[in-house]
Amino acid sequence: MDRRLTTEDIDWLRKLRIARAMNQPSPDIPTSVVRRLTMLAYAEVKGRGESSSKARNELVDQERRKQNR
Repeated sequence: MDRRLTTEDIDWLRKLRIARAMNQPSPDIPTSVVRRLTMLAYAEVKGRGESSSKARNELVDQERRKQNR
């Protein structure tokens, strides 16, 4: 996992993933989190409800590492 990601970043990425999985609109993410994720290239600013595949892949990798512990 990228050590530059904060717990808050990961929580927001999770919320985005859950919203997308349930076909719901994305929650309003705080500007500070959007800036960090965009600078780290984990998010792309797109239309409402869209997310980048890199963010989803990071979450999947993190969940797999937790399960393998």
